[in-house]
Amino acid sequence: MQTFKVGKIAIRDPEPPGSQHADEAAPRPGLREREKARTRDAIRTAALDLFEEQGFEATTIDRICARANIAHRTFFRYYECKEALLFGWGFGRLLVEEFAAAPAESDSWAALTHAFGRDGGGAPEESAETTARRRELRRRCADIRSMHEFAILRIGALAQDAVAIAAERMGVEPDRDLRPGAIGALLAGPARRVVVDGATDGPQAWVAALREVVGTSDEGP
Repeated sequence: MQTFKVGKIAIRDPEPPGSQHADEAAPRPGLREREKARTRDAIRTAALDLFEEQGFEATTIDRICARANIAHRTFFRYYECKEALLFGWGFGRLLVEEFAAAPAESDSWAALTHAFGRDGGGAPEESAETTARRRELRRRCADIRSMHEFAILRIGALAQDAVAIAAERMGVEPDRDLRPGAIGALLAGPARRVVVDGATDGPQAWVAALREVVGTSDEGP
């Protein structure tokens, strides 16, 4: 689990409780898991509503807790700060997980295109409407320093995860071989464009662009 800071706030890079790939067979969630999902949804809905009604900077965590009818300490069991509510659990995580899950015999390029092909571009636990609301709110908040710092630091953490995965797949040391770092940059670029710049291009558009730039076909370089 990655830990970093936005201002004076320590930010974790959490995984959603019981998270897994969408194509894996999952048992029916128990009562505790359903309660967690309801609480997380209540916090998210309250926050997004307040951000839309009165603005991000005017919305305090206390107001979010009051709207969601939860205790202050409960908020921090699910989110580290209010900036985190502008991002879903997905926030590039599925992309990195799919990169790691690509067939072992695939080279790094094939694994990368596999990841882009499998990532749907949104958070797996939320509706398309919620993803769209988050995107619009991030666009409105693009000039807010804390939001921008949170996004950049989280993207950096995801890029480092990708570097480690690429190095393991290649059997090299990332401080001695530049290729894992190049893979991390290729994953971080689209994440920044989508999250920071508000681009709406789908994963396949990124695959096509990358192929055109490096001159590859479906079979690889």
